[in-house]
Amino acid sequence: MITSKLAKLFSIILHPLLMPLYATWILLNTGSYLSFSTSPILQKFIYFVVFISTTLLPSLGVWLLLKNGKINSLEMPERKERNSPFIITLLCYIASVYLLFNMPIARIFAYMVGGGLLAIIWAFIINLKWKVSIHMMGIGGLMGLMFGYALLFHVNMIFILIMMASLAGILGWARLKLEAHTPAQVYVGFVGGFFIELAYIWFIVKEIILSSI
Repeated sequence: MITSKLAKLFSIILHPLLMPLYATWILLNTGSYLSFSTSPILQKFIYFVVFISTTLLPSLGVWLLLKNGKINSLEMPERKERNSPFIITLLCYIASVYLLFNMPIARIFAYMVGGGLLAIIWAFIINLKWKVSIHMMGIGGLMGLMFGYALLFHVNMIFILIMMASLAGILGWARLKLEAHTPAQVYVGFVGGFFIELAYIWFIVKEIILSSI
């Protein structure tokens, strides 16, 4: 009973819709140029935009689907139930990227959400035939994003990456404990999220930055 409650707690704390907020906090608190070049007022506004567009609005959309009987539960155990929430989240992420690109801030924040957008598209396509762990995709994507960021901007994130790897292991255990996924769905979710974000940062964002120099 206690382990099941812990598994549920970790699944909530490490919910995929919270990953953009965690990523924003890490980017603004790693001692890089972002921490010093972004004013406190702008930092608050970035948090506000990211929270509204990638956490609150997708959550509200899923809640409305539940209230209208389009999905049976917030956990969405059935693969086909996830299509509509994916589309809602996708649209919210597109709006977030647009807003962040048009704010007077470093574009890495828009690129951050853009990587999540690609991961959602990948998960949506996979979900048409097979159920994959979105929780693991989320934390895998966060880890891939930070690994790519550390490589690209030469930021020391060893401690953060070790912490993320540990949390990913705990989250994987939690999803298996709750019988929400098979081991294969957990592994594929994490690996897919990690490498999509890493490849996005290294091959796309890097080229965009280099071409603007």
